[in-house]
Amino acid sequence: EVRNRDNADGYVVVRLHDNGVGSFSRLDGGEPLEANELRLRYRIRAGELKLATNAFFFQEGTASQYEPAQYGQFRVNQSGDLLLVSMHDENLMRLGDRPGDSLH
Repeated sequence: EVRNRDNADGYVVVRLHDNGVGSFSRLDGGEPLEANELRLRYRIRAGELKLATNAFFFQEGTASQYEPAQYGQFRVNQSGDLLLVSMHDENLMRLGDRPGDSLH
């Protein structure tokens, strides 16, 4: 079981809801994905789960724009690696340079 390992790699399956928000569905066992599912790569290092980098770069002096963040929008490549592209508030509205954009 991966919870007992200090270092492990694998995949999880997330289900995408109509609003564009994904939630954990199951550990990947190689079965085919449903139309509303994605396979994401995870890494466990020193007992900590890593799905993507925890870095989000923004212009100096604009940090307060991102304080209400509740969600992140990610791009996922064919290998299941994630890239954070924007931060969103509780209403899924994009924060930062184009606050009028939503996730969907």
